[in-house]
Amino acid sequence: QAGPAPAVTAHVGPAPMAGIPLGEPPGPVRVLSRLILGTDHLGKVPEAQAIAVLDEAVRLGITAFDTAPIYADDIERRLGRWLQARRRDDLAVITKGGFPWDRGPGTYDSRLRGDAAQIAANVGEELRGSRVSYATPITVYLMHRDDADFRDFARVERPQTPALTIFQALSAPALAAHYQLLGVSNWTTERVAEARQAARAHPGTRPPVCNSPYFSLLEMGAVTLHSGGVQVTHADMMRRDFQPGVRLMTYSPLGGFSIVRPGWEAARARALALKAGRDRYWRNVHDALFHAANAARYARAIAFLQRFNRDHGTAYTLDQLLNAYVLAHPRTDFVVIGPRTVDQLRRTVAAQALAAQLTPGDLEFLY
Repeated sequence: QAGPAPAVTAHVGPAPMAGIPLGEPPGPVRVLSRLILGTDHLGKVPEAQAIAVLDEAVRLGITAFDTAPIYADDIERRLGRWLQARRRDDLAVITKGGFPWDRGPGTYDSRLRGDAAQIAANVGEELRGSRVSYATPITVYLMHRDDADFRDFARVERPQTPALTIFQALSAPALAAHYQLLGVSNWTTERVAEARQAARAHPGTRPPVCNSPYFSLLEMGAVTLHSGGVQVTHADMMRRDFQPGVRLMTYSPLGGFSIVRPGWEAARARALALKAGRDRYWRNVHDALFHAANAARYARAIAFLQRFNRDHGTAYTLDQLLNAYVLAHPRTDFVVIGPRTVDQLRRTVAAQALAAQLTPGDLEFLY
């Protein structure tokens, strides 16, 4: 198997960064940068390095930052301190709630089960904990999972809480005071539509304005990366009418650059070791991503990249191509990125230029 393309370390200047409106009049509307900086992996690096990445992101035109109270090393509170120190009203924070209670490896109990009062109490505990990190209301508050329970990573069969009940709970004044916009993460197309229809039919119920699903050239197989994970597919994202009414804010396994950095076989071996060791967080990566269809996509990506760089006199890297693949789809609104270093951040921002050159035929070939 071919290894990853060589890294590009050249400095890049501020790139034009598209601003996309999020929200629905007469409610609040915020314009966010198309690339959103995810912070989970920044919790795993030294403080000075994390701050350098955050500062460089702003210099490159990124104005939105994705975090969560369960992310590594208290990164949500650290991000809040950084935002307050910068004193800029154009920077947006996206954080999350609705996490199921973790009862042990692969065993989770939903916070979104019960009536509206129970859900408001469960989510309110999380929301108030997040809110203290920020000087102003949270820009976008995502329900990071839908209502579901799991036992040893297997979903428990039971009726789901109606989306109307969940969004009426989230719209209660005691909760709505802490955020500007509501969204969801890892919700299926059917449940997103249910939530929006319910909000339209019940005045005073806040609708979800965005969904954050998994989307990558490396498509999940029968097993998901984590319990309750939901992906969208290449065919979905080629349709401009897919999931109408919401912005799509996709994420992928490129966050820590761990998938592509060592090459396919080395990455697969590491994922297999994590599975054998029953790693609490990463144990499903091998079965979710390292299957035959993705191996073929990886090989096509290597071949495509070598040919593209030769024909265009460029030196794009594999991680840049995988980010460009997501960005180039007609239905992609935002992409949550997760670099750990300034160099990785600059490469990701530079991938926008590659995305602009990818044709629908290129996307079909890669997939």
